[in-house]
Amino acid sequence: FSDCSELQRIAATQGIRKVGAQMTYLALNAIFLGALAIVGLLLNKRLPWKAIGLATLALLALTAVFDNVIVGTGIVAYDESLITGIKIGYAPIEDFAYALAAPLLLSIAAELTKRQK
Repeated sequence: FSDCSELQRIAATQGIRKVGAQMTYLALNAIFLGALAIVGLLLNKRLPWKAIGLATLALLALTAVFDNVIVGTGIVAYDESLITGIKIGYAPIEDFAYALAAPLLLSIAAELTKRQK
């Protein structure tokens, strides 16, 4: 589907209605990243922050490249009413939250699942 209006038209013909306000990508990211940051702060001394930082930089760079390809070619599209409009190339800034979250989330998961010696 080239845009959300086409999906909305199809949904309307199937009796599917939008209920309530829609959550923006920024709000969803803020909730998830906020919760992740709190857990990260609680485990502050147990996490490998240098490795997390390096992995985050690498993922941000890769995200910038590949998100621009998939958004620029039309493989992925975003409802403009749900994003801030701030973009890096074609990729909305909200799409970079996953690159910020992944290294910290994986480090937290690894730390919490370590076996005690």
